[in-house]
Amino acid sequence: MTLDHGGFYGNDKTNMIATGDKYVLGLINSRCLDFFLHFIGARLQGGFYEYKTMFLEQLPIRVISGDSPSSKAKHGLIVHAVEQIMDAKAKLATAKNDGEREFLTNKCEKYETDINNAVYSLYDLTPEEIKLVEGN
Repeated sequence: MTLDHGGFYGNDKTNMIATGDKYVLGLINSRCLDFFLHFIGARLQGGFYEYKTMFLEQLPIRVISGDSPSSKAKHGLIVHAVEQIMDAKAKLATAKNDGEREFLTNKCEKYETDINNAVYSLYDLTPEEIKLVEGN
């Protein structure tokens, strides 16, 4: 999932959520909510999944409003990580050499891990549940 800054329209095979909320983007792209989508969603040929509206609207989006300072900090961490990933991905498209591509790819992976850990904590997942989501 990504943010559309260009105002494009999709066809009948795309889904859109009318928000520019980077926190929601981080949640939806987390392993936790992706695992949830795979659990409730339709599996297609080749092991792909169909992200239809009827599945997306079931996502348990954790709303942070008046929550604890800890939850607000995780919200900020997720937003910051999404911004860093978006910046790195934009630079990755014009990377000049393998070293730069590797650096930016590693940066994305680091921030994706930060998002996943924050989401696991927000949803109070146990170590056993995290292992299940991580596929271990």
